[in-house]
Amino acid sequence: MNPSLIGTLIVGGLATVESTPVAQTKASQPLVTATLLGVIWGDWATAMAVGTVLQILAASALPIGARSPEDYAVGGVAGAGAALVIASQAPFEHVRQAAALAGVLVGLTAATLGDPLVRWQRRRNEGLARWCEAGLRAGDESVLGRANLAAITLAFAIGLASVALWLGLGAWLAPHVGRESLRLASAWHLLQPLWLGFGFAQLLNAFVQRRLARAGVFAAALVGAWLSIVMGAP
Repeated sequence: MNPSLIGTLIVGGLATVESTPVAQTKASQPLVTATLLGVIWGDWATAMAVGTVLQILAASALPIGARSPEDYAVGGVAGAGAALVIASQAPFEHVRQAAALAGVLVGLTAATLGDPLVRWQRRRNEGLARWCEAGLRAGDESVLGRANLAAITLAFAIGLASVALWLGLGAWLAPHVGRESLRLASAWHLLQPLWLGFGFAQLLNAFVQRRLARAGVFAAALVGAWLSIVMGAP
C-alpha cells in the first residue's frame, strides 16, 4: 500500500483518539492534521487549502445545549486526505484547486455524518466508565488501565476505518473531478472570498466575546488560507 495512504490512516486514528478519550487538545483540529498530511504527501498547498476552510467551519461549530458538534477530527483528515488522493492523480494547478473543493465537500460531509458515530462512541465510553467503577469498587485496580486501553483502541479503529472509507470515496471521485477540473477550479476561486469573509466575521465575534483561544484559531486559519491562495496562485 502507498506509504502516504498508510500515514493518512494513522493520522485519522490518532486524531480520533485525541479528540475523544485522550487529551482533547487542539491537535485534532483540521488545520493541524492538514499540516501533517501536507508533509506526508509532499503537497502542502493542497492540504492547507482544504484544512484552513475546514478549520473555519469547525471553529464555528459550537456544542449548544444538547447539540453535539460535527466530527471535524475525522472530517479534517478525510477532507484533506481525499483532496490529496485526487490531486496526486494529475499534478496540475487547476486539478489541485478542483481537488481542494472536492476535499472540502468530502470533509464537511464526513464531519456531519460522523456525529451519530461520535455519540455512539461516547455511549460506549460511558459504559466502560460504569464497568470501571464497578471493578474499582470490587477492589480490582487493573480495570482502570484495561478500560482506558479499550477506549483508545475503539477510537483509533473508528478513526482509521472512517478515514479509509472517505479516502476510498476520494479515489472514486478522482476521475470525475479530473474531467470537470476547470469548472471546479473556477468555483474554488469564486468561493475563496466567502471562506475568508466568514472566517473574518467569526474572528471579530470571538474578539468581541473575549474568547481569545477561539480568536487565535480563526486568525491562524485565515493566515493559512491567505498563504494557500498566494502559493496556489498561477
